[in-house]
Amino acid sequence: MIGRVLLLLFITTFCRAQEPGKTLVFKARAPATECSIICKENFFWLETQNPVQIKVKAARNIKTKVEVTGGKIVSVKDDIYYLLFTRPGTAVISVYQTTMYGRELVATKALPIKNPDIYFLDIKLDSVSKFFRLRGANVYAYSHYYKKRMDIVSFEMYYIADTTRKIQKKMPPVRMKSDTCMITAEMKKYLLNFQPKYNSIYLHNIVCRVPDGSKRVLDPIQLNVEVDTTNKEKLSLMYSVKRKIL
Repeated sequence: MIGRVLLLLFITTFCRAQEPGKTLVFKARAPATECSIICKENFFWLETQNPVQIKVKAARNIKTKVEVTGGKIVSVKDDIYYLLFTRPGTAVISVYQTTMYGRELVATKALPIKNPDIYFLDIKLDSVSKFFRLRGANVYAYSHYYKKRMDIVSFEMYYIADTTRKIQKKMPPVRMKSDTCMITAEMKKYLLNFQPKYNSIYLHNIVCRVPDGSKRVLDPIQLNVEVDTTNKEKLSLMYSVKRKIL
């Protein structure tokens, strides 16, 4: 009995759909989009274009778009996207699809942008030294991607006088600029009178030239002094270069 009722309802609906001027529309969502983002490393290089394979499997009527935060898409060949980054930090690749229902995120991937090693006064970033050297190139970078040294074309030095006094903390730092890899005479004066307990010195807007001729801005760095814990007989201090958190 129930089967007969259902059959009659189906026949009635089908017949009404065939009436002139009427159309029976069945709405169904498009099949789910499959997407994979494949990177060669677990980070991106700052010095060059980074190839990223992005495979998208979607219905024909679905449009997809790739967006990059922290960089830009230079070119696309088949499913390989070449990405360029000009500053250190974190890059985010996002793949969107646009359908009749709107714009939806189907895949995302975030990776750090690797900064080349920076040398300041011949002290490597994240290392220590008993001395700093004023001769030769005062600031330079080393590219692990190209296995070669990269020149610094300009940088800024900031000097804060006495960080122990509250009134000094509110005062703006002394700003100096060099258009080469060398410190200026004014910078040298502040370096030679540097007192780590009271003073603060850091470099900002460090611009290097990569092998393809373009320029990149590197992380800001700070000159610090640390206690040499290996010397048990007497108190000994060592210089160190760290990333500056602005």
